[in-house]
Amino acid sequence: MFWDYVFRFVQGMGVTLELSFCSIVLALLAGILLAVMRICPSSPLRFFSWCYVEAMRATPVLALLIMVVWGLPKLGFMYSEFASSVLALGLYTAAWVSEAIRAGVASVPVGQVEAARSIGMSFGRILHSIVIPQAIRTVIPSLSGIVIVHIKTTSVAAVAGVLEITGTSQIINVESAQWLWFLGAAASYLILTVPTGWMFRAIERKVVFVR
Repeated sequence: MFWDYVFRFVQGMGVTLELSFCSIVLALLAGILLAVMRICPSSPLRFFSWCYVEAMRATPVLALLIMVVWGLPKLGFMYSEFASSVLALGLYTAAWVSEAIRAGVASVPVGQVEAARSIGMSFGRILHSIVIPQAIRTVIPSLSGIVIVHIKTTSVAAVAGVLEITGTSQIINVESAQWLWFLGAAASYLILTVPTGWMFRAIERKVVFVR
């Protein structure tokens, strides 16, 4: 029975890893788009991005998950619990990714952007050639913290019935009447988050090295 529980924990770690990867990819794509909208010349786009970020930062992730998992089907949008969790977590974390990227962009000297504009460079060219290469160096540490927190935040998907680490530990706790299995859940999150931190530190050292 013990090894059966261990095997189920490993399966839960796999689900957590898959859930984290899919939702982080969505968060990065949406966060980059929001950050670009936030600094673009169009006032409506800047206002929309600001409203979205403020709304997401003020909304508890559990409340957003409940609205997506049980609210969207009422509107005719039917998704699996896993897909709904990916959508909710990705849209939530996108706001924090957007703010991290915007802070990195703000670290680029304004004089460089003004000089690029004076020689006729387009907004997209300025981002690609001047702003992004410099901003990414200051963004990596912030993204590291966001990703690590995001991996742990996936535990709320247990509410939707997704059998990731927390959901698996809850079922095992009911079956075995041993709350100590939650320590196994904590260890499982450590196994996922600690190497993630090492990976980002290695990337950060590489980026600083080539600066």
